[in-house]
Amino acid sequence: MQPVENAVIAAAGLGSRLGLGHPKCMLELGGITLLTRMIRMLELHVSRIHVVIGYREDLIIDYCARYHPQVVLVRNPEFRITNTAQSFALGARYLRGKCVFLDGDLVINPDSFGAFLDQAARPEILVGLCQPNTENAVFVNTEESAQGLIVTGFTRENRTLCEWANVFTGPSTVMNSAENYVFEHLAKLLPLSGHMLELAEIDTSADMRSAESFVLKHGL
Repeated sequence: MQPVENAVIAAAGLGSRLGLGHPKCMLELGGITLLTRMIRMLELHVSRIHVVIGYREDLIIDYCARYHPQVVLVRNPEFRITNTAQSFALGARYLRGKCVFLDGDLVINPDSFGAFLDQAARPEILVGLCQPNTENAVFVNTEESAQGLIVTGFTRENRTLCEWANVFTGPSTVMNSAENYVFEHLAKLLPLSGHMLELAEIDTSADMRSAESFVLKHGL
């Protein structure tokens, strides 16, 4: 068993589908930014947090200097021509041990996340799953086993009971050779253990409304 010791948050992207002109991690739900929500949650479980920045990085630099000076900011100057997989590889470059990798546009139920990390101590890689809740979902094929859920495939075409949650744990080097999307790189390593999370992801205006309802429902 190897507990998760580090976290890498990918917050370098443009967020073009939402079109608000600032990083999605700076969106506020209930008066609290997604970034603050995530950092507060992670600090209960890991000793080191790296946040990968790119688009409008000045906003996140100033914000973290004021509110989260304990986190490490990692620049991705090629954010316009790279994706989350490359940001994860950059963010984990100098980390050792097991990491949890998260997109910066998520709001997660902290109790659900704690259970996820407890489970993550067992397999080398644990893939986060959730109930379908976004407009542009990547669905996940799963099978039941004595150890829990097993991820057997990813698909954009066929709707299933689970969606790829854009959260996973694994060695700090797991994304080093990734060239495409994160789930496409993970697909090369299948089958993998999976675990359900309660969360909302924000890619579009409709997702934002769903996330607001999620926060109210769970009292977050």
